Amino acid sequence: MESNTQKPLSVATGKIILIIILFWSHLSFSQNANHAFYVQFNDKDTNFNINEILSPKAIERRNKYQIPLNYSDYPVKKDYLQKLNQLDSITVRYALKWSNSAVIESSKTYVSTLDSLAFISEIKYVGTINPNSKREAVDFYKPTVKLKSSTMETSSLNELDYGKSYQQNQQIGVLHLHKKGFNGNRVSVAVFDAGFKNITKIPGFLRHQANDKLMFGYDLVNLDNSLSDFDTHGTACASALGAYDKGKFIGSGPLAKLTLFKTENGKSEYPIEELNWCKAAEIADSIGVDIITSSLGYNQFDDPKMNYNHSQLDGNTSFISRGAKTAVSKGIIVINSAGNQGDSKWKKIGFPGDAEEVLTVGAITKNGDPARFSSRGNNANKSIKPDVVALGVKATVSSPSGYYYQGNGTSFSTPIVAGGVACLLQAFPKLSPLEINNLIRQTADQNNNPDSIKGFGIARFDVAYEYLNYINSKTTNPSIFSSNSSEIIVFKGLANSMDLTYYVRRKFLGFLNYHKKMSSLKGIIPSNVHHAKTPIDDEISRIKIQFYQDGDKLYKIRKNYPK
Repeated sequence: MESNTQKPLSVATGKIILIIILFWSHLSFSQNANHAFYVQFNDKDTNFNINEILSPKAIERRNKYQIPLNYSDYPVKKDYLQKLNQLDSITVRYALKWSNSAVIESSKTYVSTLDSLAFISEIKYVGTINPNSKREAVDFYKPTVKLKSSTMETSSLNELDYGKSYQQNQQIGVLHLHKKGFNGNRVSVAVFDAGFKNITKIPGFLRHQANDKLMFGYDLVNLDNSLSDFDTHGTACASALGAYDKGKFIGSGPLAKLTLFKTENGKSEYPIEELNWCKAAEIADSIGVDIITSSLGYNQFDDPKMNYNHSQLDGNTSFISRGAKTAVSKGIIVINSAGNQGDSKWKKIGFPGDAEEVLTVGAITKNGDPARFSSRGNNANKSIKPDVVALGVKATVSSPSGYYYQGNGTSFSTPIVAGGVACLLQAFPKLSPLEINNLIRQTADQNNNPDSIKGFGIARFDVAYEYLNYINSKTTNPSIFSSNSSEIIVFKGLANSMDLTYYVRRKFLGFLNYHKKMSSLKGIIPSNVHHAKTPIDDEISRIKIQFYQDGDKLYKIRKNYPK
C-alpha cells in the first residue's frame, strides 16, 4: 500500500510555489487594500496652538464675525493617527478635525479588526481610492508669469470688452458692481472641482498669475499638488467666475483670488469624494478663504447600496452637507450647484445643495426660463431650493486650449453667481454668510413668489447692492437707479417691506421715448424659510411715489406720510 505521507518537494520547486503564494497574497491584499473607510474617534486633543491650525487671515475672518473656537476646531489626536499608521495593513489618508474622524486605506477583511480599538466609535466603508497616490504635503503653489501689461480693471469696461461673457454677467446685474469698482478684489474664493487642466496656460488666467491671484490648494483624490494636468471641468467653472481676457471674456468676479482644490474623482463615484470635499473645506478655512464655490453634487454611487434617498435631503444626513454647514459656521460663504437631474429619475437637488445654509444655484436660459435639466427642490425640510438661478443654458466658459465655448449645466450657473457674491462681499465686507445669502434671496426677481424650480429667481446683484445702499443711507427719499442702458429700478417703502418696480426704456412708433412698467415686487421681506437673521432691520418712512413721463425722463412726485 502506498503511504499517505506526501513526498518532500525539491528546494527549487518549493521556492517557486512560495513565490507564487506570496505574489497572489500580495495581489489579493493590494486589490482589497484600495478601499477607503471613514473612522470616527471618541475624543479630541484640547491642547493646541491656534497659530498652527489657523492662518492670520482665518483668525481675522473669525474675529470679524465674532466666531469663537469650538470643539470642531480642535485637532484630531495625533496619538490615534499614529496608532493606526503603525498597523501593517492600515494607511491614514487624512484626518478630519470638524467631524473628529479620519479616512483610512485598508482591506475590507482587515478593517474589521479595528473594532477592538477603544478610541474608535464607528467605521464606515466609503469607496475605492487611487492606489498610486504620491502623498505629497500641501505646498500652496503659486504659479507666476511676467507680462508687459498686467492691468485688471473693470470700472471703464464696455460691452465689447466683456466679449462673450457680456450676456451672462448682465443677466445677474453684476456689471453694475463692476462699474462701481467692485470686482471681487481682496476676496478669496476656493474652487472645488475634478481638475483644472491647463488653467495656468490659457489667456483668461495669465493676469491672475502676474498679480498673485491664483494658487493651488491640494488634490485630495491623488494626495498631491498636481491640479492642472487632468480634467477640463474645473477650468471651465473657474473661468465663468474669474477669467480676465479683455475683449474676449471677463468673468463675474474677475479680480477675486482663486485657490483650487481637486475633490472629485471623475473615474468613479463614491462617498469618499464627499469627504475629500470636507477636507478641502477644512484647508480652505485654515488659510482664510471667504467663499467656496462647488459645481459638484452627490446622490447616486457606483455601489447602489450606498445611494441616498429624497428623505435624506435634510442638510444633516450626508457627509458633505454637514461639512458645508460647518464651513458656513466658520464664516465661509458656500455656493453649490443644484445639479443637472431635473429630467432624470432622481429629479431633485443633490448634496450639499440641500443644506439651508448653502446658496444653491439652478440654471436658466438667456430668456429667464428654467433649464429642463436643472434639479428641482425643495429640500426634505420644505426649505426653498434652489435659492437662485443664473445662466446655465449656452453659458460661455473657457476650454483648456484657451478658446471660449457655450455649455450647459448648473456647473456654470454656480460660478457665475459666485463671482457676483465676491463682488457683493467686497462692497459689504462686514456681512456674514447668512446675511449675504438672505440679501441675494430677497432681491432676486421672484422673491415675492418663490418656487421649487427657480427658487427666489434670477440673482440680481445690482438690485442687492442698491437696495442695501438705500437701507444704509437711512434716507426717506426713494431710490431710482439705472442698472443698464435699458432698465430703471425704483425702491420705495419700509426697509423690512420694500417694493421694487422695474421700468424698461422703450420707443413708441420708433422715436418717442417712454418707460414701460415691466414688473413690481411687493413687500420684499427677509426670508424666514432659511432661518437666517437679516442685517436689514432699519425702518424708513413710508413713501408714496407717482411717476409721469416727459420725453426720455422719468419724473417723480413724492409724498411722505407717517409709518
